[in-house]
Amino acid sequence: MVTINLTLNNFSELPALLDVFGCFGNDYEYTTQGIFRRKIPPACSICSTPMVHNGYNPHTKQGLGEIIIGRYKCSNCGSTHEEDHSFWEDLKALLYDSFNDFFKLLRYHNVSYEGISDIMDFIYPRSRSTILRAFYKEMEQETVPFSENIHMVHYDEQHPKEGRCQKYRLTLLDAKTQTTIADELFEDKNPETIKEFLQKNLDPSEPVFIVTDFDKRYPDILKEIFGDKLVHQYCLMHLNKLIVSDFPKNTTIEQELLKYRLLNIFYNRENEIKFLEKLLSEELNVITNEEKHQEWSKKAKKEFNQFRHKLKLKRRRKKENLPLNSLEKAKDNFDKLMQNIRTYDETIQKRLWMINKHWLNLTLFHYLPGAPATNNPIESYYSKSLKTDNKKQFRTDKGIENQIKLTQMRRLNLLKKPQKSFLELFRLFNPFKL
Repeated sequence: MVTINLTLNNFSELPALLDVFGCFGNDYEYTTQGIFRRKIPPACSICSTPMVHNGYNPHTKQGLGEIIIGRYKCSNCGSTHEEDHSFWEDLKALLYDSFNDFFKLLRYHNVSYEGISDIMDFIYPRSRSTILRAFYKEMEQETVPFSENIHMVHYDEQHPKEGRCQKYRLTLLDAKTQTTIADELFEDKNPETIKEFLQKNLDPSEPVFIVTDFDKRYPDILKEIFGDKLVHQYCLMHLNKLIVSDFPKNTTIEQELLKYRLLNIFYNRENEIKFLEKLLSEELNVITNEEKHQEWSKKAKKEFNQFRHKLKLKRRRKKENLPLNSLEKAKDNFDKLMQNIRTYDETIQKRLWMINKHWLNLTLFHYLPGAPATNNPIESYYSKSLKTDNKKQFRTDKGIENQIKLTQMRRLNLLKKPQKSFLELFRLFNPFKL
């Protein structure tokens, strides 16, 4: 083991010194003057003559410290040689790599580069441009495993009755072929029943992309079965139904406009929003007269329903579905709503916080080509088979790609906790403080 000569000033730093120099053998020493070198100088690489100690060279990193590296000189040919100091570069790299992991985690949570720079002022100052360059360099080097054979399925439940007895119908549908994987009736639908049904009909060892509604039991059940091989997408149409249920049946024009702004997060409802904004501006002219306002409101709602119906018929004639927004557009629409969240009713605030909490599970379909965003196929299957009466604002393409990659890394558990905290890493530099 390397010989470490301590003084009263650095006696308490022995653990940190051992951590830094522990990989070196007994032929190295750390002197009381803080010089790292070999006890017996090496032979000259030119003439093979034994060299002698010849002072030192300091290596300084501002804000971290300075290491003094021994130097040797050949008494025969006069050539000089400095001891290897790659460990010092490795030590700095260890800290900077931890910083880069920190930057990736903050960017995953949509913290701006300027915001990260402000945070780093409390830790170890880094400029916005330095952080941006480091982040882009790291993301270019990252490779995210991707399985082209991921199994995409829909899962849902239906509750038919056999006489007066309640039954539970559990169904799996293949997303690509639209064929039924499994369709069974059960006496109950407790977590164990769902687990047995999924384990029986899906291979837990294979990656799976599964679309479900917002049942609170599903995340834990699916995670227990599939672990890290799970990609869990929440149905966007179920989300839209929840949003509509948050508003009263007879809404005002203002409430209707807010409802469509929420619906506009993931689906393109810009035409409806423009129409409602026009109605809202007209309402200002009659709002002071209660009788005229009530009469105008009935007429305005009728006009809006007719307009909405025309848009629906137009899509049907063209055999088009309601268009989905891009990931960037969806995030932009959501951020605008969150900026004014305190002005909304408590029910709407809760819905926005729920969307924020489950954002990853609501947008996973963007990351896999051909992945479904809704459970519409299985709902259609149910309606046909058994009818019942009664889902950062980015400025560049590169920023979007990096955010997608970060999300994939988070899903695959590649954004892991550091082995050493910043405090532990900074402590390694204590013996070398200037």
